[in-house]
Amino acid sequence: MPKLFVSLVLVAVFTICALALANATMSQYLSAAISLAALLVSVVSAFKEDVFPFRPVAAVDEIILAPTTLPSHDSLALVVPITFVNTGYGAGLIEGLTIKVQGATGVKVYAPLAEVDFQKYISGKRALHADNIIGTFNVFRLGARESVKKYVLFSQQENSTRYPFNAWTPGSHEFVLYAKHSASAHPTVLASINYEISANVLSSYKSGVGASLCPDRELAV
Repeated sequence: MPKLFVSLVLVAVFTICALALANATMSQYLSAAISLAALLVSVVSAFKEDVFPFRPVAAVDEIILAPTTLPSHDSLALVVPITFVNTGYGAGLIEGLTIKVQGATGVKVYAPLAEVDFQKYISGKRALHADNIIGTFNVFRLGARESVKKYVLFSQQENSTRYPFNAWTPGSHEFVLYAKHSASAHPTVLASINYEISANVLSSYKSGVGASLCPDRELAV
């Protein structure tokens, strides 16, 4: 792209020099300027994805501990409402997500499994089952200045070699959301929140009762 813009600049310079040498009239200068402007607009439109950056950010402030209808163990299924926003003017892809949970007993790594129909989840038995699962989580595109909200189901990676399976214990936990996207060669942090998980919450989850970890919504007015 830099070479392309250098070429456009050179074309503009040579055009102006040629008009000057030919003693061009003002109308000829104006016609040349319009033509160059049209050429520039065409080039920018054709290479918009390369010219303008893709800048994704995410808003996360709630973690839902969602029981499943299947036999479970000491791990928690997490449904996370995530609002993705592209603050840039170029489109791009969200290629992958990971949540890293840091607690007193170590690190847990969660990967996305599926997208959840949250309306069906809250209007039903508030447990994960086939009726409220939309489908597997996949790569998705964000257009220029576009936003989208997704309810993503995350599950702890039991076979991770770097972060072996780690059972949940009461205490403070930091949830860090990482994303791999088309504008970055490596995963980047999109959001980070901290929540206290009590023994009562863990006990209730094992009995099939979920919980929502969220901040106080009251504004200081």
